[in-house]
Amino acid sequence: MIPKINNFSPQKTSSNSNLPIYIQFIQELENEYSNFVFKPSNRFCFRPPKTIYYELPSLSSRNLSPYFLQLLHELGHAVSHHHNYSLSVDRLKIETEAWGSAHHIFKSHSNWPKKYHFDFDQDFAETQLDTYRHWLHKKATCKKCGLTMFQDKKQQWICPHCDLF
Repeated sequence: MIPKINNFSPQKTSSNSNLPIYIQFIQELENEYSNFVFKPSNRFCFRPPKTIYYELPSLSSRNLSPYFLQLLHELGHAVSHHHNYSLSVDRLKIETEAWGSAHHIFKSHSNWPKKYHFDFDQDFAETQLDTYRHWLHKKATCKKCGLTMFQDKKQQWICPHCDLF
């Protein structure tokens, strides 16, 4: 179910469709990945086992490349069978894996750059991953002494200096 946005007219594909290009892209994903459910939401996310939530593009969007890449990233989580993570470092691992899957999906569709007017932007993916890298660095830095902490199996952070000596 894809809602229609009135007066939304980002660039069209070369097809005869009168649908906005982002709807055409979502419909193609729904057809090809019919084992997953695509639903509009207020944010991009994947909810196991099979629901991919996506934002609607803003009415002023002319460059939909970041939008398409975010959608492919969430599809990357889905095709990678991601469920949850226990350690914080695992979060970075699954985010990296999802971007790798998104890139693989993109490369397997050689018609997308022309049809949807976008390429896979590795810099965009790395910028998104940087948010998780910074998050992990902040969580792993001891507030008392500044050393890098480690997380045990109980998900507790331990400083090798402050907590072990």
